Amino acid sequence: MLIEENRYLKIIETSKIKGQEDVYLKSMRYINLGYPILLFGPPGCGKTSIARHILDSLDREYFTIEANESMTEYQLIGGFHPLSMSASKEVADEFMYKDGIVARAIMHGKNLLIDELTRAPSSAFSSIFLLLSHGILTLEHREMVLRKPDDWVFIATANFGDVGSFKLSSALKRRFIPIYVSYPKRYVEEALIREYAPGVGEKVASRILDFAEETRRMWKEEGALPQGLSTDGIIKMARYCELLAREGIDDRTAFSDAAFHQGVVIADETDQVSIQLVNELALRLTAGL
Repeated sequence: MLIEENRYLKIIETSKIKGQEDVYLKSMRYINLGYPILLFGPPGCGKTSIARHILDSLDREYFTIEANESMTEYQLIGGFHPLSMSASKEVADEFMYKDGIVARAIMHGKNLLIDELTRAPSSAFSSIFLLLSHGILTLEHREMVLRKPDDWVFIATANFGDVGSFKLSSALKRRFIPIYVSYPKRYVEEALIREYAPGVGEKVASRILDFAEETRRMWKEEGALPQGLSTDGIIKMARYCELLAREGIDDRTAFSDAAFHQGVVIADETDQVSIQLVNELALRLTAGL
């Protein structure tokens, strides 16, 4: 067993991400069963922090890579890299084989985190299907077959349905155990405001949470916004409002400024309607202060 049951509670208690106990428990149980897990959910809800905390709690180092739209098998598995930057013409015409991060992780006994999996096309991951399902990774150019260690841990994160992301192929998705990470409960995020911005007034804190809840509803239920306000966005708003309060700025100005700033983050900057919706929400909530 990779994670003893008596360590579950300690791992959960030492996490900075609160209110995600069920996500931690499910993740650790599947890790103990030897499955790769995929933490998915809305942007900014703590998926990467949860993955890193679990990996940091294990007795093994890990490699991390962030997926992107230009990612191919070369970054993951490896391939021949041209030496064209060499000053020597003879060397410049040669190629050097470089192992990708997945191959290096297995060869060097490291665990692996692939962040933002859906930022890359599914074709980039086609060569790791056998690894995910049977623990075998074939390196054709090396004429070598790698077998993953029994205690190897592989975690990926993804924003399903996020703007600018790719849709995972069914073949890739079913090779992971998908675990949904939702936004924390209101009382959890309220506690975070008290932790990171203790000087924020109760009314302002309440308006920040109202702003977060409404943008998330507009994103999830109406599709009017590309995303809702993240937990990190809540903390940024609270810290900004706290700073302005210390400088003698009134609550209405502080909140509206913070809401407009975060509104730019969560709205579609190419869609004037999207921006207007967020601004109107900010003004409506400011009026109640």
